[in-house]
Amino acid sequence: MFRFFAVVLVIGAFGGALYFGGGALGAWESPKPEPVALPKQQAKKHSPRKRHARPAASAQPVKRTVPTKPSWLVELNATCRRARRESESMHQPAIPEEIAPTLRKTIVMNRRANRETAALVSRSGNTAAAAQLRSLYAQDEALLQRLLGAAEDGRYQQLQGIARSLIPVARAENNLFARLGAHACTVPPDDLAF
Repeated sequence: MFRFFAVVLVIGAFGGALYFGGGALGAWESPKPEPVALPKQQAKKHSPRKRHARPAASAQPVKRTVPTKPSWLVELNATCRRARRESESMHQPAIPEEIAPTLRKTIVMNRRANRETAALVSRSGNTAAAAQLRSLYAQDEALLQRLLGAAEDGRYQQLQGIARSLIPVARAENNLFARLGAHACTVPPDDLAF
């Protein structure tokens, strides 16, 4: 599930470098005041359309369609969409001191998403895919812990290298989800470029 948190991690990895580089250039001076938004104009109201009633005698019962995807795959896609929304709503670190707390929250969300998605893939009956996914998750969780350790120790220059090592793991997870048909769990390959 690292793919959804990749944006947070890359920003975290470069946050220290940008902060210190910006400090040297004097970029962290007082920001310009925010522009004031213009008041919203009221929309014109239209009169409701008249509808003609149709005779009820010709109404036919609605046919129910059988879902084409297995339930585990539907649940897997829903879990991935929720994880993506959570990761998109996370606070982005603006200063180096915010990187470690952001990574702690990322790790908690990542573990939960990993646990949930691994259980759903196990339900599919594809034991090879489930084992491969658990192996990839173990790797990404270990690398996230290394990233957190570097951030907590103030070794911001090492964040980029650790984040780079996460990219192949994220690509492998992405490819596995694509093979399973869990398209909500995949991201475009360009999003996994460093």
